[in-house]
Amino acid sequence: MLTQAVLGSDNKELKKVELKKAIFGAPVRRQLIFDCVQGYLTNKRQGTVKAKFRGEVKGSSRKIYRQKGTGNARHGSIRANIFVGGGIAFPPRPRAWRQDLSQKARLQALVSALALRHKEGGLLLVDKLEPKEIKTKDVVKQLAKWGVEKGLLVIDERQEKLWKSVRNIPSVDLVTADNVNVLDILRFEKVVVTEKALHKLEKRFS
Repeated sequence: MLTQAVLGSDNKELKKVELKKAIFGAPVRRQLIFDCVQGYLTNKRQGTVKAKFRGEVKGSSRKIYRQKGTGNARHGSIRANIFVGGGIAFPPRPRAWRQDLSQKARLQALVSALALRHKEGGLLLVDKLEPKEIKTKDVVKQLAKWGVEKGLLVIDERQEKLWKSVRNIPSVDLVTADNVNVLDILRFEKVVVTEKALHKLEKRFS
């Protein structure tokens, strides 16, 4: 049976909750995690880069000098790729970089990432994270009590006050349990999950 302590705002243990072994005790499939991260990063590429072939650049099409007698190579166009301002021999062209990964594979990769963070001791369960006012300083102080300088905060639903308090902290990111993905978890060594978000995460995999 896997258990995890739930911490209060004063960093003291409030209680212990049981974690689903199928999620947090699952075997870590590193290759699947790698494939999923590669897919996320690749899908971020726009694929709009483009350079011109020699037939697409501006320039005269006449033969630049006579064939023989000049001592130069036999060139026929100023737009050749070896000349400044000429075309590119093998230019990058617009293309779609998208890689599709099945929903089942993405969920299994997310399970592996959560299991990895739990195994490494980077998973923190907290009672709640609900600031009374929009104040970045208060959130930083609270995270410092839990020993978190850089981490991912996982909550059950969007909170306007918390989101506005966190958005100016470059080393902290905020995400809901419904939207968290493998890349989010692997970017941070510490993952702070509220108790409500934990139930929502476990429900997501049920």
